[in-house]
Amino acid sequence: MMGLAEPSRAARAAAPMEGVVCAILRAEARRGFDDEFAALMSDLAHHIRTDEPGCQSYVVTLAMGSLAHFVMHARFDDWRAFEAHAETPLIKRLMPRLNALLASPIAMELFLEV
Repeated sequence: MMGLAEPSRAARAAAPMEGVVCAILRAEARRGFDDEFAALMSDLAHHIRTDEPGCQSYVVTLAMGSLAHFVMHARFDDWRAFEAHAETPLIKRLMPRLNALLASPIAMELFLEV
């Protein structure tokens, strides 16, 4: 009797994105702008958690021993909620200001919850 073959890595990567989407974003604030970046991100996180129904959590953390290395941990109901998040007026309005405070571009990793 033959068993079911496990899908190849390529087949899993091409599969539709279903389920909870988790995002990790890493940001390094420019020297001297860390307090402003932290304040903007804290306010943004509050609004995302409050105003976006598809967002399960959005937490901003600061690396221990650093004044400028931030990591945002976000969890969305599904891919549609994640995409909708990127299109909100708040994100579109704040991104130019946040980008101006960065030492380098934001790095983002996306995951599907298993």
